[in-house]
Amino acid sequence: MEAVRSESNRGLAESYPLSIVIPVRRAAGQLKRCLEALLDNDLTNVEILVVDDASDDSTAQVATELSQRLTGLNVSMDCLSLKQQLGPAGARNEGFKRTTHPHTLFLDADIVVPKQTLTWIRETLDLYSHREDVAGVLGCYSETLPWDEFLTNFKNLCVCFLYAKTDTLSPYVHTPIFCVRRAILEQVGGFDPGLATGEDFRLGIVLGSRGYRFVIDRRIKGIHLKRYNLTSVVYEDWRRVRDLRSIPLSSEEEKWFAFQAHRPNRLLSLLLPGPVLIFGALGLVNWISGNIAWLLLGVFYLCNLSFLRYCTHRKGWSFTLKVAVFLFIEMLWAEAALLASVVAGQRENKKDNREPL
Repeated sequence: MEAVRSESNRGLAESYPLSIVIPVRRAAGQLKRCLEALLDNDLTNVEILVVDDASDDSTAQVATELSQRLTGLNVSMDCLSLKQQLGPAGARNEGFKRTTHPHTLFLDADIVVPKQTLTWIRETLDLYSHREDVAGVLGCYSETLPWDEFLTNFKNLCVCFLYAKTDTLSPYVHTPIFCVRRAILEQVGGFDPGLATGEDFRLGIVLGSRGYRFVIDRRIKGIHLKRYNLTSVVYEDWRRVRDLRSIPLSSEEEKWFAFQAHRPNRLLSLLLPGPVLIFGALGLVNWISGNIAWLLLGVFYLCNLSFLRYCTHRKGWSFTLKVAVFLFIEMLWAEAALLASVVAGQRENKKDNREPL
């Protein structure tokens, strides 16, 4: 049986050679764990390119040292050191330009993949090879992390839950473990280098509005090494809301597709915390306003009931109670970020309109 499987894997490796691009900035320790896990995979017919986005630590050295493990094997592993920081989108594009195989796997440097990842990707590509609309494969996050920190586990489970609720054939893109047909990515010009964040969301909108889909292979569960504290959560949430709102969309199809990407319960959750606080404050002098506040709060938690059940199943009631409190606070913060972004956009439009022709 093992001999048959080995022969099958060799055939898949010949049919689906892979280029792997890993953008990284100031993450030598995470990159080391990422590459060590990747090198435990079957690297037949694989080329690996680490794109060092102008780091000032030992990132490039880590890539060089680990490439020595491949000496004598039919595997190419190089490190491209950029002299100027381009951001995740620009770094991926630079790496993509320098690879050659018909499928490219983009892997974040803070992801530790299972030993069978490349084999599973090739199996999925082969399974859907008859579908021209299938542009590639997505991996998931592992629900298990090596540390027991509330905010880190909360943010990780948010993404895991999103994967669990998304159809296997997804029109959207998430880049931590993202394999795509080269010709399709070339067709749309790669990632938008003008976006600091949300470049994966925009790429998904562009490809999804053209009818392309990605297979979520739920066997591929990468451990996300990113750790969060309150400061990083606050900063990341504010920046992501701002950047997602400002993503350029070039057609009505893309705008409609982007609107559909936002789940109704998520949008409602974003809009409710502010009114809850307003009516709650008015409730101090008017009992009707107080009842409205409780009603809106109930609607908020009904919108997030599935996620809270999911958290209970994975981490227990104590963790879920913390999630319930923090989720409201996070959505309130995101609502404030959205309002600030709208106001800033209106001011910018007024400024542009005042400029002389």
